Parts: sequence; C-alpha cells; structure tokens
Amino acid sequence: MLAGLVLGLIATPLVMRQGASGPADDAVGRVLRSDLADAPTDPVARFYRVRGYHPLWITGGLVRPEARDLVATLKTAAGDGLNPDAYAPDHLDAVISSAKDARSEAVAELALTRAYAAYVVDLHRPARAAALQFVDPSLKSSPTDIATVLQDAARAPSLTEAMADAQRMNPVYEALRQALDERLANGDQGPEARLIALNLERARALPPELGDRYLLVNPARETLWLFDHDRMAGSMRVVVGRRDLPTPAMAGVIRYALANPYWNVPPDLVRDRLAPAVLRHGTRYLLQHHFQVLSDASATATPLDPDQVDWAAVAAGHQPPRVRQEPGPGNMMGQVKFMLPNPLGVYLHDTSERSLFHDASRFDSAGCVRVQYPRWLANWLLQRTVRLDQAKAPDERLDVPRPVPVYILYLTAQPTAKGLTFAHDIYQRNEALADEMAAMPDRLKLGQ
Repeated sequence: MLAGLVLGLIATPLVMRQGASGPADDAVGRVLRSDLADAPTDPVARFYRVRGYHPLWITGGLVRPEARDLVATLKTAAGDGLNPDAYAPDHLDAVISSAKDARSEAVAELALTRAYAAYVVDLHRPARAAALQFVDPSLKSSPTDIATVLQDAARAPSLTEAMADAQRMNPVYEALRQALDERLANGDQGPEARLIALNLERARALPPELGDRYLLVNPARETLWLFDHDRMAGSMRVVVGRRDLPTPAMAGVIRYALANPYWNVPPDLVRDRLAPAVLRHGTRYLLQHHFQVLSDASATATPLDPDQVDWAAVAAGHQPPRVRQEPGPGNMMGQVKFMLPNPLGVYLHDTSERSLFHDASRFDSAGCVRVQYPRWLANWLLQRTVRLDQAKAPDERLDVPRPVPVYILYLTAQPTAKGLTFAHDIYQRNEALADEMAAMPDRLKLGQ
C-alpha cells in the first residue's frame, strides 16, 4: 500500500503552491535532506524525499501564514475530543517565531508537518472499540495513514484548502462536536460531556460524505432514519439484536431487495434454537414451520430428509446442515428483505412478528434489523410504488436504481432535530470505549 502511494507521488507531479524553489528554500531542503537521511522508513522522510525535500510550510525563507492557522486549530482540538497537548501547539508557536535561518526553518518545517499529520490521522481514526466494519468496497473510511494525509496536503491547491478538506466531517460528528464544544466553553467536564465525547469517537468512524441518500440505524435507540441530502426524510422503529446477539456497528450498501424471501437460518441459530426444538418436538416441528433442510449452500442444493440428520450432534456443536424457511405468512423475513451483502449475515427486513413494534424495548433479534414500515422503505429505496404482496416467485429480486448506504452506528448520545438525545447503554459498550480512550495519549481527558 505505502509503496503504491510513493510510486503514485513519483508518477504524478505534486501541486506546489509556490513557484520554483529559491535559494532560501533550497537551503532548507538541504537541511531536511541531512536531518532525514537516517530515517528511511519514516513516512515523513519518504514524503520529503519524493518531493525533493521541497518545504511545505516555508517559502522564500518565511513561514507561511497557514502555519499559524494550524496552530490555532490544534489549540481547539479539545472540541474534537482530542488532547491539544499531543500536538505541542506552544512549541510550534515557539519554533515558528524563531525560524530565522535554514536550520531553524527546517526545525519549524518538520515540527509543523508532523503535528499536521498526527492531528489529521487522529481526527479520522477512531478507537478500536468505536470502529465501523465497512462491508462494501464502495464505502471507504477516511485516510488514516500519514503518507496519504501528506500526499493530499501536497496536492491541494493551497494549504488552507488542504486543512479545510482534512477537517471536513460527517453531519453526525459535526453536531456532536458542537455539543461538546458548548459544554467545554462553559467549563462542563461532567458525565454528560464525557458521554458526548464517547459518541463523538463513534461518529469519527463515519466517512465525511455519507451519500446523497442514506439510512442511519442506531441500535441503542431502536430507530432507523432515512436521509435525503442530509435532510431527514422519515424514521421508523426497528427491532435489533438482543444483548447476547447485538447488532454490529457496520457500514454497507443496499443494492437490491428480495420480495417473498426465503429465510436462510444462520448456523448458530440452527445449533442453538432449531436443533433443540427438533429434539423436543421431533422433525414435524420443521414441517409445521415450513423449514427445509438442504444439501449445501449452493443455488442448486437439494432437499434432505430431516430424519436422517443427527440433531443431537447439531445441538452439541457439530457442523449444522443448511436450513431455510419457505416464503409465506410465517416467514421470519416477512414480505421483503433488503440486501446489503456482508460476511456478518446482517440485513434489514420485514417480520411476521408485527406486534414487537409496539414494545418499548425492541432488542429481540439475532442481530438483523427488522423494520416497522417495510413497504414504505421499499418504495423510498426503489423510488417507485412496489406491491410486495404481488410477488409470485420466491426471492424475487428488485434492484435499487441508485444503491443506498446504510450506517449502523451505536450511539448513546445522538443529535436530533429536537436536540441531543441520550439512550441507555444496552450493549454495555461505553465502559470499554472509555477505558480505551483513557489510555490513548491523543484523546481528551475530561474530569481529570
């Protein structure tokens, strides 16, 4: 990956925001070459080597004014849940002020570049406990490696534009940042401010651009929102994973829906729920609930006689057979399943258990997201009126004209049109995230 970035830098001329190097810049470059000679694997050293040791922050023997802008930004990093001291803004002020010759200018140049790269990487890289799993190749998190960050800065039309672009974040993050900033400005470092900082860390995992139309699911609030150009187009209740089978934090893309779907029972549910039911009630249980046992996972799988399966062995943990439930009124997928291909087996779908949406607590699934208004969601995704009840064949495919991203983000503090809303930490994820952030020197420490 890094080698490819370096080759890309060599192949594509970097955009310089200044003219040809003058004598003063060349002198700074010679100092940089000498100082970085013994750091062949340092990404900052590689960055300068590829650009011929041309300074980024120094021109004509003067520090660019954008350097002071960077320092000002770093001093306000607390609003991003970051520790300003991690970037030594006071030291940067000092080296900028003392940059009078090639040696001191090279010191300022390197200090500014390292601080800028560290800040941008920290701004976009969430703690491990806050990470999203991106399950579609079209969705990408922000670059969180120094080489890419510096390459982007060098290619930008100006350092001002580079910094503005690097600080561009998603709407969820921006609203949480404002909420945290307001509390810090009032001297509030209490439990609410700490909770906002935790959820700001989770929002950090989202890409800056969420898409023209997208869905946001927050399992903590058991709710799904539809957005069109960052304006909420609607919301609905959802049923999400139980505490022991939580809905994962992930980002995927709905490319098509299946009307009249089969339910392919996950292997762990075959083992933990279906096999024990067969042992209690016999294989007639499968017939009564329209389950089929199949030879394999292929499209050409053939039915197996369930009486020939060792269900006790399956319940004990041996490799379970493939089991699916036929389409129909009792199918767990309901009338429609919204496909976002992923290795986790998590989808959005209808349900035959409609009464669950009347419950105040809706943590009842095995990880998938059951939606309250499947027909409305289908119409919105497909951008046309869909008659799901007219589907004849099983698994009738309905292509989404413009694939729609889905972000499943666990937030116990969430910005809404009515202000900040807090939710119970049903999956008990806050403590682990707080502990990880407390051990990260670049994260803000509140109430300490």
